[in-house]
Amino acid sequence: MADENRVGTSLPDKTCKLSSDAQVEETGDDTTNYELKGLPLALIIIGLGLAIFLMSLDSSIISTAIPVITSQFNSTGDIAWYGSAYSFAMCALQPIAGKLFGSFPMKGVFLACLAVFELGSLLCALSINSPMLIIGRAIAGAGAAGCFTGAFCIVAASLPLEKRPVYVGILQSTFGVATIIGPLLGGAFTQHATWRWCFWINLPLGAITIITLVCFFKPPARDTIKSPSIVERLKGLDVPGAFMFAPSIIMILLALQWGGTTYPWKSATIIGLFLGSAGLGVVFALWQIYRKEKAMIPPRLITDRTLFFACFTEFFAMGAVYISIYYLPEWFQVIKGASPTKSGVMYLPLALSDVLSATLTGASLKYLGYPNPYVLLGTALMSIATGLFSTFSTTTNHQHWIPFQVIQGLGVGMTLSMPYVATQTTLKPADIPVGTSLLQCFQFLGAAVNLAIAESIFQNKIVTRLSDLGFDGTEIEAILSAGSADVRKAVSPTRLSDALEAYNYALTRTFYVATSVGAVAFLLSLGMRWKSIKPPKSQSPSPDLEAK
Repeated sequence: MADENRVGTSLPDKTCKLSSDAQVEETGDDTTNYELKGLPLALIIIGLGLAIFLMSLDSSIISTAIPVITSQFNSTGDIAWYGSAYSFAMCALQPIAGKLFGSFPMKGVFLACLAVFELGSLLCALSINSPMLIIGRAIAGAGAAGCFTGAFCIVAASLPLEKRPVYVGILQSTFGVATIIGPLLGGAFTQHATWRWCFWINLPLGAITIITLVCFFKPPARDTIKSPSIVERLKGLDVPGAFMFAPSIIMILLALQWGGTTYPWKSATIIGLFLGSAGLGVVFALWQIYRKEKAMIPPRLITDRTLFFACFTEFFAMGAVYISIYYLPEWFQVIKGASPTKSGVMYLPLALSDVLSATLTGASLKYLGYPNPYVLLGTALMSIATGLFSTFSTTTNHQHWIPFQVIQGLGVGMTLSMPYVATQTTLKPADIPVGTSLLQCFQFLGAAVNLAIAESIFQNKIVTRLSDLGFDGTEIEAILSAGSADVRKAVSPTRLSDALEAYNYALTRTFYVATSVGAVAFLLSLGMRWKSIKPPKSQSPSPDLEAK
């Protein structure tokens, strides 16, 4: 049955009211008790999970198709933009997406964002040249920004707090799975069909999400007497703030992408990007303080202790996750000689344990009540596992790298979804969209920043280690130019063991970064307020459980 159980009526004071049976949804102007159950809930979770899967897939599926795309469009110089156009737009637009979900009906906003993502995918699939593909990627990224935030907002609006964690965990775990499957699918499409199917696939699968939301997600009607007008809502979006925030984020992401590769870290271009990002960031912060409650990110949210520490916990935890995602398959390919497809299979212990851990964590949280222990244990496991990765040698076998990955996967599954739950115990319902978008933004930023640090260390260590082992400048350049896939072809058989030893040394140094940021995430998670998702047993049907 598509109708939801609805309890209560509009509350004029717009405070957060919880009961064990229903969660009040506040959509920026009104508050109504509302809960999804049964088949509608199952179908909507499937639809939302599919949407997040597609958005995550789009960030990695193109990697194995890029060589063919650059050959077709003669666009080797645009390689970096095929990935960054998507991720830049997705990261830079997160806060404004949160503001949209807090100001307008979330069903309509989510469907609009999904339509934008589908439009971008269509443009990519129909691309006749490189600029068209890049524009399509940016449009898809803009839509993905809203869908990531919106999926978690819909879960928050559809379920009481104590029932959300398992579904938040399921949605979060699809991210890691898609990141691993993406290159495998991209390679299969490119080899057996066409690279354009990397984008065509989004259209029919996205349509499934649209159908489930249109048919089964029926939020309570708004009180049109109290609702602000469309003009007032548009004014409340803080468009000037968005135009300050987005360029600031894009500049720092460009600096991280170009630094050490396209330009030296000490070049005027990189320094200018960092300074420009910092300067515009300061202006943005002052503007938010001036706007107060009308700001894109109201300053009072930053002072919420749980949200503040949750954001930085996600920042560093996601760094540990992404370093594993990028450098473990690299280790499998270079040191173990695995193909890209086989390296993805070898990564499955981490991906599968992540999904299992996230699901079990969400299911058990309703009994424990507090998300904090999961974050503490999860970040500790991540730090331990990546520390174990750093012990890899050229002779390490599956008896070590499989259980080490399982430890990492268990930690990731416990960690990434719980800060979302923790913040929802302290934020008002109307603040959840912006809070969720901030968590998403810090996740993506953490991945970019920590990956850049790891990449810089890798590039430095591989060169110095090869030099220490007696390779001259010409040989080192040949090895680096060959890339990880062809490193075995770039050196003579007599020097292969030395080259692999150098690669192993450099790759394991990146896991030092992951270990460190995992430990920092552990320490930061201590700052989150301990608040149970369970309503007190003595609670009356509609008490105010807002954390002061």
